[in-house]
Amino acid sequence: MAAGSGRLNRQIIRIKTGIDGLDEALGGGVPSGDIVLITGTPGSGKTTLAAQVLVYGARNGELGLYFTLEESAEDIIQQSEVFYPDFRDLINSGNLKIVEVPLTDYESFKQTIISEIEATGAKRITIDSITYFQMFFSDTMSIRKAVIEVSTILKQKNCLGLFIGEIAYGENKLSTFGVEEFATDGVIELSIKEKGGLFIRAVRVVKMRNTKHLTKLCPMDITDKGIVVYPNAELFADT
Repeated sequence: MAAGSGRLNRQIIRIKTGIDGLDEALGGGVPSGDIVLITGTPGSGKTTLAAQVLVYGARNGELGLYFTLEESAEDIIQQSEVFYPDFRDLINSGNLKIVEVPLTDYESFKQTIISEIEATGAKRITIDSITYFQMFFSDTMSIRKAVIEVSTILKQKNCLGLFIGEIAYGENKLSTFGVEEFATDGVIELSIKEKGGLFIRAVRVVKMRNTKHLTKLCPMDITDKGIVVYPNAELFADT
């Protein structure tokens, strides 16, 4: 038996994202306890995807926490209500919580995450965005260490973690600092592809440790009910 094949062959407990087609691309969902980087250019649908994963859990009684380092809680709510009309109701019922994190220092940020998880028992966590770790550190290795440390905290709490990252337009990389993808278990990249003047939204599971998954670019739509992924379709069908 090849080294590591035992891990791949064991039964994986999967957490469903609740996004049509994405769970299929992931082989049934995200492996339990994994930390996933959701990355892409501005406007590619990162916040929508992360919110949708939390909404699915909240609707099924699994409390979610959305830590925002940039936008206000009300901004997140208003953006999400476009796709999920019950978003505010889920907050009012206690199944979903938006936490505004002041950019003071890293230790305060870390303690906020720990205290909120312990107080609520949340199992689905979004941090938007880890690009703002640059406010705490001046070098990329410190940022990588911090991403690993926060990932470890979420794993110890048995949480599914979604870290939103950013890619600048025109850059051929997966993250702002080039370290985030190495410090997480999985990477899901959102993009907008162009061919012959035709623009199509796409999603690609770049990596997901210890499990099989699709690696191709899959067409994606943002509908009035949120994101839909088409794992069995080609990005640009021949005409």
